Amino acid sequence: MSEVSSETLAKIEQDIKSGDLGKARDRLHGLISTYPNELWLRKMLGDIYDQLQYPGMAGRYWYLESEKTTEMAEACRQFERTFGNNTHHIVRALKFKGDRDVIEHLPIHLETKVTGRVKGQLLEDVGKETLKDKLLGVGCLLFIVILLGIMLVGLYTVGQWIF
Repeated sequence: MSEVSSETLAKIEQDIKSGDLGKARDRLHGLISTYPNELWLRKMLGDIYDQLQYPGMAGRYWYLESEKTTEMAEACRQFERTFGNNTHHIVRALKFKGDRDVIEHLPIHLETKVTGRVKGQLLEDVGKETLKDKLLGVGCLLFIVILLGIMLVGLYTVGQWIF
């Protein structure tokens, strides 16, 4: 809990108490993308999805939890079934963008064969820049260049009108 803002956590707790689980869910999604190594945030989000009665989504966020209850384990199995027990699809759905050390030292209890393969795949994939990531960067750069080109043509045209 070291890095995460206590103010934001207080807002999340208030949202949960007031029954605004959607807002709490959205805040937690933001925190998870900002602090990917804080796995306890994933557990909180899984708890919210469980309260919202989305066990597959709860399983997605409980998946990296080291100590699962039977309800959590069943939700994780449901999450696996949602993706046809396909390791690649499960890893992509987990969207873990944290450090390799977090996964390496995570004592995931191997409830199923799939869980072991997922951990192995996560260890391979963490920190790798995908083709999609590279294309996104190139696309943004290309967009900026085109935008600057259009702006220069516009300025030139306005200059021609004036002078």
